[in-house]
Amino acid sequence: MIKVLRKRIWGYGLVLVIAGMYFVDSDWEVSHEIVVATSPSLVWGILVDLDRYPEWNRYSPIVRGRVEVGEVIWVEAHLDDEIQHVQNVVTSVKTNEELCWQSTDWYGFLASGTRCRWLSATEDGDTLLVHHEVMSGPLAWLIKLIYLDRIERGLKLVDESIAERAEFLAKTIDTTAN
Repeated sequence: MIKVLRKRIWGYGLVLVIAGMYFVDSDWEVSHEIVVATSPSLVWGILVDLDRYPEWNRYSPIVRGRVEVGEVIWVEAHLDDEIQHVQNVVTSVKTNEELCWQSTDWYGFLASGTRCRWLSATEDGDTLLVHHEVMSGPLAWLIKLIYLDRIERGLKLVDESIAERAEFLAKTIDTTAN
């Protein structure tokens, strides 16, 4: 009888803990920004040319899909020595301004990330690239605990990679034009 009672207490306790996670706000966000010495249209062209990601993107070298709202994008993210494959759906496309997608993997009801890249022209004609991710859901705290440092490094790495690529292409275009 006591054994059955203990199992029930553990079972009810587990249910209460899981249910309680839905009421705890464990959402978090991370951002990185960089000024790229070229126009937003050039940065945008690189950002949406998924086939060429292996040429410049050191964080997510393989990204497949179509950059259109509602379309699925598959991302291979290199989180240090771990590789994650994430299915996303494109949620916003504003040419030369905004690209957002949200993870849609099976565990999305527990933790889901929304990643946006915002481009804006600076007074000098350069591009301010803001790369922002919001993680939400009852287990977002766990993703933060395990992956936050790696995600922060990844955002910085991809932003530096796109800046290097864009600035290289801008110089190539200038050289060709002269």
